[in-house]
Amino acid sequence: AGSAAADPFETDRAALAERLQAVQRYVADFTQTVYGVRGEVLEESQGHVWLDRPRFKWVVEDPYPQVLVTEGDALKLYDPDLEQLTVRPLEEALKDTPVSLLTRDAVAITERYAVMLIDDEAGASFVIEPDSDETLYREIVLHFDTGTLTGLDILDHLGQRTEIRFDPLAGAAAVIDDGTFTLEVPPGTDVIGG
Repeated sequence: AGSAAADPFETDRAALAERLQAVQRYVADFTQTVYGVRGEVLEESQGHVWLDRPRFKWVVEDPYPQVLVTEGDALKLYDPDLEQLTVRPLEEALKDTPVSLLTRDAVAITERYAVMLIDDEAGASFVIEPDSDETLYREIVLHFDTGTLTGLDILDHLGQRTEIRFDPLAGAAAVIDDGTFTLEVPPGTDVIGG
């Protein structure tokens, strides 16, 4: 095939898949900031994330507590303030979400995504753009420093930007036990779906 048929993003897509595949177990604190279209801060939150592929748990502690966890083939979202648990099929819930990049066993970044690697002083960033307007986002940027995931930016179709900065934990702080991915909810919790 001539060069015209070559995929211009193939090399960077493969490099990203390799980076993500290396992130099998991961524990981090995070801060998440949502910016409006004019750059104003709309929301700030803090929490923790645990990943033991394909299991995943995302806990927002402040200011509005929330727990997102994968259990089997379900994605569960628990909101203690609303006393509500939402259960959705994992495949449907992860479709076109950045979380799927971290939880799928085989990292498949298909030709539906344009991927560009940007090397900078802090490490490497990958800009990911889906080729469909039906996704929930217009662009994702993953930031790595010496192979460790340190940031995730999401730009949606309305121009809102979410910046997540990870502080990866090591040693005893990074221990993951089986109970980590078990979601216990109080009796009387309103369950939606499932």
